[in-house]
Formats: sequence, structure tokens, C-alpha cells
Amino acid sequence: MLNMNNISRIYRTDTIQTHALRDFSLAVAPGEFVAVTGPSGSGKSTFLNVAGLLDNFDQGEYQLDGVSVKGLKDDELSRLRNEKIGFIFQNYNLIPDYSIFDNVDMPLRYRGFNGAERKRRVEQALEKVGLASRLNYLPSQLSGGQQQRVAIARALAGEPKILLADEPTGNLDSLMARQVMELLHKLNEEGTTIIMVTHDPDQAREVKRNVQVIDGQISDFSIYAPLQPQSSAGEKQELSHA
Repeated sequence: MLNMNNISRIYRTDTIQTHALRDFSLAVAPGEFVAVTGPSGSGKSTFLNVAGLLDNFDQGEYQLDGVSVKGLKDDELSRLRNEKIGFIFQNYNLIPDYSIFDNVDMPLRYRGFNGAERKRRVEQALEKVGLASRLNYLPSQLSGGQQQRVAIARALAGEPKILLADEPTGNLDSLMARQVMELLHKLNEEGTTIIMVTHDPDQAREVKRNVQVIDGQISDFSIYAPLQPQSSAGEKQELSHA
């Protein structure tokens, strides 16, 4: 689904150059749910921007769903991005004066779908996230968790091959965050490939695979592996006499 080999991304000014990604290699198979973690400034956002075709890279190879993106023109990148990728942002990015239906519908209009197809996709996506009854509401009439579910519906309406989620629960309280994570897990169980950037170690432990990024490089694939239960005092004593 996603295959990066030795990707480098360098930001340059007149006096300094910053290596945001260094020989970054990652393969994500269809149907995986991958959590990407790391400290601020480690390269997570740059990785997500490159993966989402929002930023270029200086060296390396990147294939998205079997298509090499190297050397593609802007319009070709836009078309590939719209067809293959759905984005979920921390801040929802909903248009406040548009209804929930229109917020989900807008990207489909840009892609040129006819009215009947757009209506089908919007209603199906809102049904999937549990907001079919709220399609005429404004974003301000919804809770934060509901707004994030609208953002997820907007991404799903494009029927993407992969979802890229950037701190999708970062602005939510613990209950709403739990609901959004449950929805993402459900979508993944239905076959959607998800890559999620998160600072939350508990969320990273929930998924089957996590990737730690340090200084623009992958450092550890299992830093947030599920914790092992500790041995009881009796078990420890037995072991000491074994």
C-alpha cells in the first residue's frame, strides 16, 4: 500500500539546512493500522506530509498503492492524492457556515462526481460514523468528538485506499477520544489501512504495529509493545529456588 525507501527531506535556508527525514524506509501493507510516535521535531509531521503527497522529498523512492510518485507533476499528485488518500486532522478543519452534509460533500464536488453519487457517498459515510441524523446540523451544534467523526466521514466519502490521521484525538477529552479510537479500529477491521501520528502511548499500544521516529529516522518498531503482566511474589520466590 505504502512503500518508502531511503527517503530524505531537507529544508534549506541561506545559512542552515535541516534534515527532517534521513534515509527513511517504511512499508505499510493493505489493512494495517500503524501508529507513528516520537518527540516533537522528530520528523513525524514531515513523514505524514510526504506520505500524503503534500510535501516533496529530495532523495529516495516512494510508491503509493503501486504508483511511483517520483517526478509526478502537481496535477498528477493532486489526482493521486484525491483518489487514494483520506486525511483526518487534529483541528477537524470543518467550514463553520456549512452544514455537516456540505462539509462532507465539498471534496466530492471538486472531484467532479454527479449529485446522485455525491449524495450516496455522503449519506453512507455519515451513517458509518453514526451521524446520519445530523446531516443538516452546523459544526457548532456538535460536540468535539462528533466534529471529528464528521472529519472522518469526509475522508471516508472519497473511498480512499489509506487514511492518514494526524493526532486525531489531540483536542478531545478522554471519553470522546475513546469513541474516535473505537471508530478507527472498526474502520480498520473493515479493511481500511490507517497510519496515525500520536503522542499517546496508550493509543500506540492499541494497534498491532507502531513506529518510533527519532531525528528523522525510524528507531524502534516496538517501543510501545503491550506491557507484560508482572510475576506475583510467590512466582518470584519459586523462580529463585528453581
